[in-house]
Amino acid sequence: MANGITITGLDDCLKFFDNAPENVVKATRNALRDASKVTAKMIRGRFDKRFRKLIRYKVTNKGHLNAGIGLFNDGKGSGQHSDISDWFKAYWLNYGTLEGRDPDHQFDRPVKHSKTQAAKNRRNRMGILHRNFYEVAIVGWQETFVPAFRESMCKQENQFYER
Repeated sequence: MANGITITGLDDCLKFFDNAPENVVKATRNALRDASKVTAKMIRGRFDKRFRKLIRYKVTNKGHLNAGIGLFNDGKGSGQHSDISDWFKAYWLNYGTLEGRDPDHQFDRPVKHSKTQAAKNRRNRMGILHRNFYEVAIVGWQETFVPAFRESMCKQENQFYER
């Protein structure tokens, strides 16, 4: 007489493998979101108080997962010239304008030097001097992002395996 063999948990195992790619993408997206949140908070703490609200993060999944942390334009202005977005004000203060532009930054459109007499007599030919506060604020973002990403992935891994 032959004895029958019973395997328990096979359905759960097959279900886990069927959902593995979906679960991995979901876990990675969640880990990117968690790490981006922590990193954006770190950058915000080092940033100019006036422009802290512009520091945000965005996680997208268009063909591949992507996380972006930085200055996002909200289209709203505040302060003296409220019709100008705060994003542009932060950009101008960071990189400078006219003669005050950052010489180390590669701009898509270089400054056009006008040779007219009106431009030479302009009150502020120098423009806004660059401050490079954004570059200073993001220094060391990897030391914040990578551990937060790993911690989130480990936490989710334990949920998948129900440890």
